[in-house]
Parts: sequence; C-alpha cells; structure tokens
Amino acid sequence: MPTVRVTVFKNGRPSAGRRVTLEFERLLGGGFSNSQNTDQNGQVFFQVEYGESGTVYVDGSRRGKWGSYHNTDVTVHL
Repeated sequence: MPTVRVTVFKNGRPSAGRRVTLEFERLLGGGFSNSQNTDQNGQVFFQVEYGESGTVYVDGSRRGKWGSYHNTDVTVHL
C-alpha cells in the first residue's frame, strides 16, 4: 500500500495542528479520508490503494493534488 505524506508550512515553518483530508477521485463515486491533524513537523500520513488519486484539503480549502503512482509527497505552503 502506498503512503501519501502531506507536509504543511506557514511562513516557511512546519505548521502543527492543521486539519488535512484527502479526496478520492473514482469512476464510481469518490469520497473523503478521515481528517488528520498535522504533527509538530507539519506532517500527516495516509495509506491509500495503488492507482488512487485526488485532491488535498487543508483546513477545508483545496490545496493540491495527490496520486499513488505519481505524487505521494505533497508540500503545502499557506
């Protein structure tokens, strides 16, 4: 299973306590992951299935794209 790592920065520093959610884009209906809060390094980790992809949300705002084959390390600057 691939792992997607999302790292959130604000003012150039890791931002702890940010709510991160992944949206899944699927042919037969998408969905959302459970939300996780970033740790002291501004990071959260999600286990996903091969071939999945979607959008990264931070504190409810769309902030980027992820994909299990092409983009498993996402950096967000607020």
